[in-house]
Amino acid sequence: MANEKAPQPNTIKDFRRDPADFVSRYANNVQVESSSFDVKMTFGILDQSALPKGGTPAVDQHTAISMSWVEAKLLIYFLQLHIAGHEKENGKIRIPDNALPPELPENPPPQFDNPQGRAGFEMIRKMRADFITSVKD
Repeated sequence: MANEKAPQPNTIKDFRRDPADFVSRYANNVQVESSSFDVKMTFGILDQSALPKGGTPAVDQHTAISMSWVEAKLLIYFLQLHIAGHEKENGKIRIPDNALPPELPENPPPQFDNPQGRAGFEMIRKMRADFITSVKD
């Protein structure tokens, strides 16, 4: 048994949903945390009910999913496929300016003040710029 290979993901054909444990939820907000081991996404729904009373909006978080870095990288691939298909049929997805990732300062903050930190900060700036370019007309 120890020498048997585990099934490869692309060979799995039977997907099952445990009726006692499976839940389908909607989210319009996601927060991301990461560690050396995995990445965790916490999903929620924006609640703006406090706005008419002079309050501030909040996010009601309802589900957290952790996954390995391998699965996260595969998720990016499959999301890109689905987005490309959706845009081919429906046109470019428009992202409101107030929903875009925030601008970054020109210079890195003090915690990035080392060669590796500065390189990482520049990578983040470039990735944001590339993303903004990709979603604009």
